[in-house]
Amino acid sequence: MAESLIAPDGPTLLDGVSVFELDNLDVFGYNAANSYIIPELIDVPRFHAALAKTLAFFPFYAARVGCAENDGVPWKLMLPPKGMPVTVSESDETETVPIEAIVQRPLLFLPPLSPRKIVLDPTMPLASILLTKFPRLGVTSIGITRWHPLGSDYVASRFIRALSKSYQGLPIDEPTPVYKADRTYLPAPDRTCLEGIDTYTLETYYPAGFIHPQLDPSQPPNVRLDFRLSAMQTQQLRAAIHALGMPDADFVTPQDCLVALVAAATNAADPSNLPIHTIDTILDVRGAGGIPAELAFNGFIFAPTDRIAPTHTHDYYAYAAGVRKSIMRAREPHFLAALADLQAERAALATNHGEIMDLASPPGHMLSNSTLRLDKMMRPEIHFGHPGKTRSYIGTVPFVRHLKLARSNPLVSADGSSWTDRLDVTEVTLYFKPPVRERFIEEINERVRALKVEGVVEWIN
Repeated sequence: MAESLIAPDGPTLLDGVSVFELDNLDVFGYNAANSYIIPELIDVPRFHAALAKTLAFFPFYAARVGCAENDGVPWKLMLPPKGMPVTVSESDETETVPIEAIVQRPLLFLPPLSPRKIVLDPTMPLASILLTKFPRLGVTSIGITRWHPLGSDYVASRFIRALSKSYQGLPIDEPTPVYKADRTYLPAPDRTCLEGIDTYTLETYYPAGFIHPQLDPSQPPNVRLDFRLSAMQTQQLRAAIHALGMPDADFVTPQDCLVALVAAATNAADPSNLPIHTIDTILDVRGAGGIPAELAFNGFIFAPTDRIAPTHTHDYYAYAAGVRKSIMRAREPHFLAALADLQAERAALATNHGEIMDLASPPGHMLSNSTLRLDKMMRPEIHFGHPGKTRSYIGTVPFVRHLKLARSNPLVSADGSSWTDRLDVTEVTLYFKPPVRERFIEEINERVRALKVEGVVEWIN
């Protein structure tokens, strides 16, 4: 393997800044990762040059972080950027990924990165790239791992899209990132807004480096499950659940209805646990409360529903409406300010104590991690010169009742003029205990038929 440290090409957007304070809300003690498989053996010098230009636009990817252990702002980006490591390797494998699903666990061909070491060691890079060439296949995997505080998937996709354009020799015409804390745009927090709200997900952490109880090696592992619905099926599902809500149902979206279907099917498939009564949605707050859409760093919160009390196992509308109302409420400036302030305080305290957020949903809860809008808007332009032929992969966590929604990889039309409606195909990833997994499949199949959704569910694995 050969490793190079790539620094920005010329002055950066943070030129002249030596220390940039990170807001507590942006702290999330995890890594995030993506891989992109392109149908060429990548030109490494050309890729290095493209990355150097991109880092001038996104300099924090090449920065380092300093962490204080006492009060005050504990995380500071140290500038100017020292560089982003790029490692090049070759593989004689004849396969790149084992399954067709775009949500991968584990994501293969990614550079290792320890979020805890990043916090403790000011020399550790915050992001790195592993280029894996497959000479027998004529393809290259571009694997990118980053410290999650550098930004949500929205920010990461902007970085990768700029890198893709630069590699093709195109100008980086991305909107200029806004380097400012989310909370500076919000009113003063009023914690009374949260009275009666279940904020469990925001406040639950466990020690980094410990095996989570759901992943107890003495117990059977959680089993992964993926399925897809076509654009037509998703719209038919929404129409069926909309009809259950009568006149006031217009505000529920296809995504809300898909979450409702999964929640109701989970309840029926896993009767040994409490029915789901709270759904937390990972919500991008850009554009809410005056927060700029181009804000750098994380920019997300966990939006909890009020307690949902379905009257029977088919009460999809109760779930769909609960999810949509929680998202609408979480984008209201005063409620958002209170929620963001609580999340920021807990994140800072936990990370300083070596803890990470517990993304596993306990009985009665479900976490919905959605990148639907992101994938539809961003992914078609990330192709490194191979539109319609580049596959992208994202990660998830192997926890029960952690729901991941994503768009399938897009395909270009036969004449190359437009993207096909595969952009509207929805992929769902879940993990269950083995016996629950089989019952869940039966529940989904039966419920889709009962709701008069045409066709069959496409089960991936």
